[in-house]
Order: sequence, then C-alpha cells, then structure tokens
Amino acid sequence: MSCLPLQKLISTVDASRLPILLKVCSGIYFQGSVYELSGSEVCFSTGDLVKIIGMELVSVTCEDTTTHLKSDLPLNHKGLFKQVPGGKQYQTLKEMLSGRVLGTGESPLPFSFYSKCELTLDNLSVGPGTLMTALSVDPGGSGGEGTTRCQMSGTQGGSIVVVLPLCCQGEFYQCFSLQDIVSSAQLCSQHFCRIGAADGAKRPLSLCPVYNVEGHMHMRKNTLRFPSSLDMDVEDVTNQDHKPFITPYCLDELLTLPDHTFPIMAQILETPKVEHLVCSGWVKELLRDQQLVLHSKGSVTMALFSSPQKTKQYFLVSEHYGGRFRRKPREFRSVFEMYVAATQAPGLRVTVAGPSQETEEDVNDGLPMGEVLEVVGFQSGGKEVKQLNPNQIADALICRCIEELSDGEEEIEKVSALSPSTSSATLVLSLNWYGFFREVMVNNKKYRIKDLCQQCSLPLDVKVASRDSNLASDPLYGYSLRLEGVMVETIIQASFPSTPELCFTIPTRWLSMVIYFTEHSLPWPKGEPLLGQVDAVTKVRESFYLENCKLIYSQQAPPPRPPKNNLSLARKSMQKPFKPEPLADCNPALSANSSIQEKELSKPSIACKAKESIDRPQVTLSP
Repeated sequence: MSCLPLQKLISTVDASRLPILLKVCSGIYFQGSVYELSGSEVCFSTGDLVKIIGMELVSVTCEDTTTHLKSDLPLNHKGLFKQVPGGKQYQTLKEMLSGRVLGTGESPLPFSFYSKCELTLDNLSVGPGTLMTALSVDPGGSGGEGTTRCQMSGTQGGSIVVVLPLCCQGEFYQCFSLQDIVSSAQLCSQHFCRIGAADGAKRPLSLCPVYNVEGHMHMRKNTLRFPSSLDMDVEDVTNQDHKPFITPYCLDELLTLPDHTFPIMAQILETPKVEHLVCSGWVKELLRDQQLVLHSKGSVTMALFSSPQKTKQYFLVSEHYGGRFRRKPREFRSVFEMYVAATQAPGLRVTVAGPSQETEEDVNDGLPMGEVLEVVGFQSGGKEVKQLNPNQIADALICRCIEELSDGEEEIEKVSALSPSTSSATLVLSLNWYGFFREVMVNNKKYRIKDLCQQCSLPLDVKVASRDSNLASDPLYGYSLRLEGVMVETIIQASFPSTPELCFTIPTRWLSMVIYFTEHSLPWPKGEPLLGQVDAVTKVRESFYLENCKLIYSQQAPPPRPPKNNLSLARKSMQKPFKPEPLADCNPALSANSSIQEKELSKPSIACKAKESIDRPQVTLSP
C-alpha cells in the first residue's frame, strides 16, 4: 500500500480490523512538547512503527475544496449534505431504498432524499429539489404495490406527511447526515455541499473524521494518544514482517503486574544506578543486554545491621535469614539510660561495673562494684508505681538489690527466686545519678531476626551465633553486629540464566533499572518447579546505611528527656541497723559535733533515707 495522509488512512479503517500496524513515512513535530498536551504523544520520526489499538471519534474536519479553508463540525451537527457532483441517481424509491446500505448495520430508516424532476401523484404535486424524509415502508400484500410514508416541509413553514408508492418514477438522490458520512469509508472519500445553504455557500466540501488514536510504539512504555489530524504520511504494514514491539519496564512498574506474570525471562535495557547501594557481587553483573530470570515480586521485612569493627561493614538482611543471634549485654552510663531501657523492656537487670563520678575517691560511699540490681518499678511524684502511664514522667528508679550473687547464670536465676526478706533490699536511685552499669543476661537464648524485633527494643547489639545453612558462605557468621532497625521493602527475586537456582533480592526502592521481557524459554524444564536458594544478605554502602537510619529513627518516638540537674546518690551499708533517731538528722550540715561530720562537710553532700518494712528491709537513696 502506498503512503497516505494519516487522517485519510484512519478514516478508512474499519474498527473490526484493529489492531493494525502503521509505518511513519514522514516525521512530524506538532505544537510544542508532550507536557503541554497533557501527555499526548506528538513526536514521530520517519520509519517509526505504530500499532493502532483503538480509535475514538471526536469531531469532523470540514474543508472547502475551493478556498481550502478548514473548520470543525461537532458530532451532533443537525444539517444534511448531498453529494457533488450529483451522486448516485435512482429511478424509483424502491431502488433507492434497496441501495441504502452504508455498512453501519443500522436500520436504513429514516433517511432523506430529493428528486430533480417534479413528481405528480393524483392531487399532489412535489416540486423538484424538495427535501423529503422516508419515515416507514409498507411492502404491501401479495401482488400489491408497496408504499412509503414521507415527511416534507410545507409552503407555510410547517410539515406534511404524504404516502408515495415505491414504484414512483423520478430522478432521486439521497441526502446524508454527518453520522452517515463519517460511518462509511466510501462516503468519506466523496465531496458534499450543505443542503439549504445560500447559493454562494454551495461550494464542494471535504468531510473527514478526526479521531483520538491509541497505540503502542517500539521501546515506549505508555500507551500513545494522538489526534488523527497530524500532518504526516503513513503506510499500512500490518501484513508485513516486522520486529516484535519491546515494552520497557522500571522495577517499580513490575510490582503492578499480576503474580501469574512470573517467572519470566527479561533483558536489561538500562543499567542500574547504584550510588546508594550495593556491594554484593551480583550487582557488577547487571550490565546492558544481560539476561535475567525474574522469579517473583512482593514485599519482605528486612533488617539493617552494622559491624562495629574498624573497617565498617553494613548489611541489609531479609527476615528469612536462617542464622541465629545472641544478644550482647548493654552498657549504661547513667541511671537515666537504665530508666529508658526499663520503660521499653521490663525486668532489666544490671551489675555495677564501675564507680560513679562523684565517688571515685571513696567507692564505699557509692554502689559497690559487682552489685546486681533489678529494676522493679519507678517513683513518680513521690509515689511508687510498677508501670508508668503514657503521659507520666518518673523521678527515680526503684531497684531490687541482689547481694549474694556470683557470675553464673544459674546462680542469678537461683537468687531471683529467693525470698526478698533474706536476699534483697529496695533502692531508689535518682535519674541524675551517673555511673557505669552493664546489663546482666539471664539466658543464653538464640534468636531469629523476627524474634529480636518483636521481643527486644532496638537498636541492639548482637552476635551471630549460628550460620544460615542454606547459604554456601554466610557473610554474617561470627560477627558482632548492631541491629539498627527494620523496614518493609518491595523486592524482585531474580537470578542469572546460567545459575537460575541462585536467587538474589533486588530492593526496588533503592535500585533503578529498566528491563524488557523476552520470548526466551525459562532455563529449567517446563512445568517443573525450581528448587533454589535466595541470598538473604545484601552488603550495602555507608550512604545507604545512613539514609536508612534517618528513615528508621524519623518514624520512632523520641526518648524521654534527661533530667536537668546533676545530683549524686549513694547508699549506706546494708549490715548496719537503721534507727529512726539518726535518720531525722542524717544531713551532715545539720550537725558539727564529730570529726566525721566535719569531714563530710568538705565533700558533696550525700543524703540518704531508710525505712523498715515487715516484708523486707528497704533503703531509699534520694538527693
């Protein structure tokens, strides 16, 4: 087929033939950028192939063939048109009625017509050129003549209905509505003039429908939408051999595809940008034209780890990682830090690992080294509470002192089960007190990633105690790591065709890549499941780690504010009995009778209170 203007070729296309393939014979750039036209595609190059998948009629272009002036007619235009010159002539109404086949599948009635010669019927005379509209047809009985009911305009401006025999002789010509013309490819190629127009306005007109055309193009993702009125020439190459169309996809777009799309073969069109990510070896193989097997899509919970070694390393680990972790004891530099940890996880136990700043010269005035404390409650507004309300702020930490304790975990459990009346005292430690405490681990439990996140407060120091048996080489085994937090990532599971069973995880939010699907077969027998393993550990760069930390901590509530005052607390020896009389005068500033009291005046004051209980002895330390 030779090249034709786009509008002319589109107007001759039968919608039942779609899709069709057109080749651009001359390029065109039409009225600005694609953004100014609401995303419509308006730029084509010579040689481009366009697959037309849909057309929507929006208007009709009317061109005066004499002056070449153009105007647009709306689809609801009520005027009628007649062919020029003449059009097809019919000798009888029956002949014209049988010839009214426009290929639209609609009823041939009603339709309009006129006769160039005068019609005389009994007492009725119809002048030449009178416009008549056939409303209904009566075919008549056996051997009888058929008739048609017609409406025509009267001389007084009204209309009358007349009955004409189908065998009526004359020079009949059919008139057409705008819908009649645009619905027929044959009529679109003819010229018309308006019926009822002034004599000077009866010049021949060319009527051509304007469609919004939808189509696809090679190497373009979106459906194209452009007007058929573009001034370019095209050729119908539907029946010719051509290369298959390639539709590129970003990784984010793969997530919108149905699940049954996968697994599928793909090829890289644009190489990934990995400035935020990734140190894993598979990234280096993601080159242009590299084949990939895309196994599945979805979302997975992933944990962010960092290693405290001198050479920092960072890992993004899937929740499906099979290794086990052991918690490492936390260290606290103040009672306030213990308070924050105790609000997140009740039952905190610590051992005093160093003296306080205020009592370095005389450790006996502070908590002794090796003392084990268990947080049992809080003091708020002078009242003891087991648990704080969300809007309640603590003034001090209430701890149970465990004196008879060795280093073994079994002894810790044993001591915790002893009667409080013989083995423990209650201490009230101000949040302002500074010291060095180390968490006491009461079990040697191994955790999965999911268990750590559910049962422990983050961030958390851990050690990888057992390797993932599904991995040939576990890069985390034996490491001491810091678990910063968890996030839900959308991912694509992929592998290379040479090793389809070794899958790696592509986080779509952090890796930008463009691929397209190919028609290659999957690299394993059809219909058989692939038994493979997924690399659950992805090494990442420091920039990726820092950016994720911002996201993690921005979603968490801020910790409580530390107290403003820096006060020091200590406790007296538990072996000495406490008497009510000295307690009322325990402040050394109130007494100057002894040298010991004078010595105390030269040091920061240490206030202490004690109270006796029927159940257990208690010592309360407060500023």
